[in-house]
Amino acid sequence: MSASPRAFLILASFAVCVAGQTAPPTFQSLSRQADSARDANQLEKAITLYRQALKLKPDWEEGLWNLGSITYDLDRYTECAPSFRKLAGVKPDSAPAWTMAGLCEYKLRRYDAALESLSQVDRLKFQEPLELAQKARLHLALVLTKTGSFEKAIAVLTEMTRVDRKTPEMIAAAGIAGIRRAWLPFEVPERDRELVFKLGDAMTTAMSFDYKEAVPKFEELVKQYPADPNVHFRFGAYLNTQDTDRGIAEIKKALEIAPDHVPALVGLAAIYLKREETATALEYAERAVKASPEDYSTHIALGRVLLAREDPARASSELQAAVKLAPASPDARFSLASAYSRLGRKEDAARELAEFKRLQQLEK
Repeated sequence: MSASPRAFLILASFAVCVAGQTAPPTFQSLSRQADSARDANQLEKAITLYRQALKLKPDWEEGLWNLGSITYDLDRYTECAPSFRKLAGVKPDSAPAWTMAGLCEYKLRRYDAALESLSQVDRLKFQEPLELAQKARLHLALVLTKTGSFEKAIAVLTEMTRVDRKTPEMIAAAGIAGIRRAWLPFEVPERDRELVFKLGDAMTTAMSFDYKEAVPKFEELVKQYPADPNVHFRFGAYLNTQDTDRGIAEIKKALEIAPDHVPALVGLAAIYLKREETATALEYAERAVKASPEDYSTHIALGRVLLAREDPARASSELQAAVKLAPASPDARFSLASAYSRLGRKEDAARELAEFKRLQQLEK
């Protein structure tokens, strides 16, 4: 039975439709087009094409980097942050990916997320181009200060001075951490700006081991701000590295102004412990715990003094509190292991020592 003319027309129309259809774009073609659009500065087109390509290959490292970089340069931080976080997940040993994720999160004022990302860069030893490493260190110090980890921020800035010259941004960051305020530079009240700058200048000079220049700057500061305990403490802490007796005297001035100044109390406990004056160290360590029982560093200070005074039972109690408050602190774990060992609690000591080694390894 022969087909009708109408059937032939239907078949012919179908064939034409099928022949007219185009195949969906491949990843290769989309990625090439995206790169070409980027090179031609057609950024919106490039963004669209990179997103299309990444739908086909979500773990495309170059595409994630390029998409994140373009949106970062366009100040579209809600778009760049997911790209760099995804890249960091795909390539967790990439310091640049973690750095850029942290910078995007910082711009979005997601400071806890920024701290998480930039802490990963720290663990990776800032193995990235120098300019990017400088940004990572500075912003790590800033978010540590913003989240209340002032001494850690100062440690990061100290390391930064070893590899880079002083900058106004570093000076501001050091000054803010020095007066222990959870501020970012743009948040510093006008009345405090001179103090922040002068203290930051003195601190970064000290960080650079320039004793000849640092001491006069601190001396001018304590004359100008005699009622600020943080100024006296920072000066005293620095003097302690050169002249312990003078350092102690200056730190005690901080306590005369603010008897519950925790860094001063912890600092004096450590200084007197090092001098083997354990009775005096105990006095300051107990005052520190009383002043700030939620600060793990105070419990570590007291625990170490008690160990030195051959009181491991009480020391273990303080150090258990420190571990509870800061389970990721290697210092707390090591000191607690020492206390358990002296008490004959071998299994507990071994557990804490293993955790100490694990945490130390993460920091290498």
